[in-house]
Amino acid sequence: MRRLTTLILTLATLASPGLAQDMRAPGVAADDSRQIVDITGPPWNSIARVQTNIGGKCTGTVIGPRLVLTAAHCLYNPRTRRLLAAGSLHVLLGYERGDYKTHLTVDALHVPTAYDGTKPGESVRHDWALLRLSAPADVPVLAPASRAAASGDSVALAGFSQDRVHLLMADRDCAVTAQGKPAGPGGMLIFHSCSASRGTSGGPLLVRTDGQWRLGGVNVGITAQAGNLAIWPDGLDGAIKALSAP
Repeated sequence: MRRLTTLILTLATLASPGLAQDMRAPGVAADDSRQIVDITGPPWNSIARVQTNIGGKCTGTVIGPRLVLTAAHCLYNPRTRRLLAAGSLHVLLGYERGDYKTHLTVDALHVPTAYDGTKPGESVRHDWALLRLSAPADVPVLAPASRAAASGDSVALAGFSQDRVHLLMADRDCAVTAQGKPAGPGGMLIFHSCSASRGTSGGPLLVRTDGQWRLGGVNVGITAQAGNLAIWPDGLDGAIKALSAP
């Protein structure tokens, strides 16, 4: 737990470009094993590009007919120091090379009250957001797993990385390297070896359960010491119920 606490103290350096020399784009290892995936087939067709009216671009996952899970920091406006309103958000399904299958707007959102965009390191355990779409998504739902991805689990991570921003890429040759939940409120921290860079924030850390892909975490960034980081959202079930209510 002491090592985990030390790592948490470094999280203010999320997405820092000053990482080890064996990196390409921040978070992408020299032995990059990412591949372009088929956005028309599962589970990749359940992964969305999330865009904002101020130019932000992240990744999200369709976890309900009208629900997309992403990272809270993707919705933060550093100029106003506030979260963007639902009407400023756009979800693109089947996005590839500037084209997309479906464009949906967002009519409501949930972000944990403890999330503070001015303090990314301190807020990382609360760095998730649930978006309610203006209409049902025309893709399969990628359901959350029954538990967070755990140490030793083989996992995959998909998203729209900054170095290939117009293509959905996935690293399917990686694993969870550490997991822990310090005292206090907030989600589980999941450190993993998947290559990913800016733009993959909000993307799904995938685990296989009974032969099917499930969401085992939400990618949120990189750290100075421990590679890439995902979290297991604390309070997701309540948010799903709230945004699914008539």
